[in-house]
Amino acid sequence: MDERFKRLLYLAEYDNKKDKKVILENVNAIFESKQTEQQATSILKAGGVADDVAQEAINNFRTADGSKNQALIPIMAKAYLEAGPNGMRELLTLFKSVTEMINSNKISVPQISDAGYIVNNKTFATYLKFAEFIHGLEGMAKGHAEWKGKINVDTDEPPIWEGNGIKIYDGNDVGKCIHYTTGALTGKHYGFCIGQPANTMWQSYRDTKTSTFHYVIDETRDLNDPLHIVVVDATQYGVELTDASNSTGHIAEFGEDADAYLEYLKSKGVPTDELFKNKPKTPEEKAEQEKLGGNNPDINWFKNLAFEEQSKYIGRGHLLSDEQFKYLWNFKNDKGGFHLLHQYVDTGQAIPETQFNILVGEEAA
Repeated sequence: MDERFKRLLYLAEYDNKKDKKVILENVNAIFESKQTEQQATSILKAGGVADDVAQEAINNFRTADGSKNQALIPIMAKAYLEAGPNGMRELLTLFKSVTEMINSNKISVPQISDAGYIVNNKTFATYLKFAEFIHGLEGMAKGHAEWKGKINVDTDEPPIWEGNGIKIYDGNDVGKCIHYTTGALTGKHYGFCIGQPANTMWQSYRDTKTSTFHYVIDETRDLNDPLHIVVVDATQYGVELTDASNSTGHIAEFGEDADAYLEYLKSKGVPTDELFKNKPKTPEEKAEQEKLGGNNPDINWFKNLAFEEQSKYIGRGHLLSDEQFKYLWNFKNDKGGFHLLHQYVDTGQAIPETQFNILVGEEAA
């Protein structure tokens, strides 16, 4: 134990028991935090991370870990080995959400084992699966239903293929997936992690397995049938399916047999071999993520983006600053400005009250 704390404890003997209890709690917290850091260091070292890089990573972990005694640092170290340095921003964002869920008693403190990540008695073999579970718990943005009902956000997105009661939409950017997931296709909201406002999972899947997404709407099925909507992910390793129940890899009626589902679509005339092809990442796509992946509230930066870049920035679920929002509002009668405002409202993001008041006419820009 640090000599400074021993001295404090000694002095507390001459004060009251309450002070001594507080000092003891602080000492224990610091001691336990050091233990979690040592565990994280061991995990990173075993994973081949250099000492200086490991220390920098742990310093970053502290910023996201608001749990008691920094209990999340070891699990973040394990996740870091999978996510890598380029995934640090997404990792820190995710674990800030984990901290909030722990503190609000929505989940227990996650643990790690040789089998993977453990939370609420569920084990996830990979970091992506664990992250998918956490994002699923986050649910839809608060306040979405309140203001969406007041503003016309009907979709005008055409399917890339249609026939025999089947409609197929491409999900080649995160904005489209948010649009589809938050009600644009069927009026229902879904738990697909790639379609939650401001999510990082779409990009994570793109980065780790070059996921190429399509949304399949089957109008021959009732909305209570999980197969009325299926997300087809043509990864570099093969096709993965997720139906409305949001259990990736296991869908209603067909279970884990992705080929059987694809044969079903073929029987409906869908050219699955032509449509569901994996698309490798391009250098342009990587540069775009670097430029638009993070939130940037600067008005001049936003103004200098090309129209398509503004659309893709909004499509990623970023909240606009009030200055950026008012800039678009001033061009709402222009086709481009209207499109971007329409898109912004339709992401499902819980926009600031100042912007909401402008949308419903309660405040002038």
